[in-house]
Amino acid sequence: MKPYGDAFLTLLENNKPQWESLGFGWIEGDEEMLRSPENGSYTLFGKSTSLENNTLNDDFYNQMLSDFKGSLFDIYQDVFRLKNNMIYQQELKKKDMESINEVVELLKYKHNIILQGAPGTGKTYNTAAIALSILGITDIDLTDHTQVMKRYESLQDDQIFFTTFHQSLDYEDFVEGLKPHVQTDSTGQSIGVTYEPEDGIFKRACMAVQTDETKDIIECIDDYLQTIKGFDNRKEIPTITGNSSLYVWWNEGNTTISVRSVKSTSKKKEDYTPSPLNIEKVKLQATGKGSENNWQQYAQAFIEAVKKEYKAKVNKPVVLILDEINRGNISKIFGELITLLEYDKRDNGNHPIKVTLPYSKTLFGVPSNLYIIGTMNTTDRSTGSLDYALRRRFAFVTLKSNVEVIEKYYDGIQNLKLKSIAVALFNDIKAFIENPQHLSSELDIDDLMVGHSFFMAATEQELLYKMKYEVTPLVNEYINDGILNVKADEKKKAFQVWENLTIIEKETTAES
Repeated sequence: MKPYGDAFLTLLENNKPQWESLGFGWIEGDEEMLRSPENGSYTLFGKSTSLENNTLNDDFYNQMLSDFKGSLFDIYQDVFRLKNNMIYQQELKKKDMESINEVVELLKYKHNIILQGAPGTGKTYNTAAIALSILGITDIDLTDHTQVMKRYESLQDDQIFFTTFHQSLDYEDFVEGLKPHVQTDSTGQSIGVTYEPEDGIFKRACMAVQTDETKDIIECIDDYLQTIKGFDNRKEIPTITGNSSLYVWWNEGNTTISVRSVKSTSKKKEDYTPSPLNIEKVKLQATGKGSENNWQQYAQAFIEAVKKEYKAKVNKPVVLILDEINRGNISKIFGELITLLEYDKRDNGNHPIKVTLPYSKTLFGVPSNLYIIGTMNTTDRSTGSLDYALRRRFAFVTLKSNVEVIEKYYDGIQNLKLKSIAVALFNDIKAFIENPQHLSSELDIDDLMVGHSFFMAATEQELLYKMKYEVTPLVNEYINDGILNVKADEKKKAFQVWENLTIIEKETTAES
């Protein structure tokens, strides 16, 4: 009975004043009891009257009959209708979550996926829901677009990074490159330009995996220096490879950190340092803005020791979304890092690989906790097919245009009239595209069917605009590109009826 109770409470929220004006109210129990029903308890909402000499008042009896035929019947009808719709919506929501969970499990396994589909099939929306799920977000409804986008935006540039690929994007923008920095004197006057390494979004996303936003690595380094002040307070730290150790200490006032291998065979006094680390350069390396170019690996060993000391190193999941991934020049964008995308080549993989980056000269690997989601428009003919090197490192998920999404949308805004128009248009356009006389062998209906979002509108006028200025131009492009083979008069007829929110009349053969 709970579905009926939920439907009734939903209607009560909007209709309580009206129902009370008709004389209806709680006779037994209340709203809270109906929200959390207990075994053996019951609630009753209706009208009551007092009997006179065990006789029902004629006026009340006549009113009761009128209610049964009118207002009370309408209430029950609305409850039954809403109950059925709520169950239907729950089933759709369950299917949506099953689809999201299936892709999330694939992403956990492969670490790199591409969502592909025709325009309007929900690629951008689905990336947000999938990203939140892989990050372990469980306190919101992942099928609720408003909730999803609100949480998504709150995590951008922390655990979610987004960029769009295009023909001009290159390695220097995506991974790292030299960028000009204007130098000024104490008066603010420009004294020249220097070129310094600057991280691209891919490197920033990788670094975010191990970055604890609650800790300031620069402050941690300064605090650590205080603990190794003087040779007597030196500490022994492991090298990056873990095969040896280093002594590190700092003489107050120096701009360098003293470093010496425990295996050093130098004949000089024990506080001699053959490998001093410039403190400012160490800080730049720690923040990904440069490197200690003389003793880079020793500097990284020092940074790792600081992070361990102050628990500033984490291993949180991070998602990088690459929109329109097929529009970029993959070789030019990823460079040598294309190999590192494979899960077994990542930091915690079976065959981890690190490369020295060309500008910062730092040793770099892709963390295992970085998840990459690309999107790809299957009808985009302006770019070539995906690089095979990238294709074999990604799993592909095709998002199909789904009429159930349209039905769910209109049920939500309670516009049955517009729902019937939109669904009829969807089915008509789908039949037009997949007609064997129209559809070429190169692509199938899942690649071409206009996305369901084009059929979702708040008003009839908005739906008309979508048909006239978005749907028919898209289908027209299919025809112009030779994807669909449609005669001019047939195209004209189809576009005219769709732009009037009607469907193509099917030709019938008269029986003789």
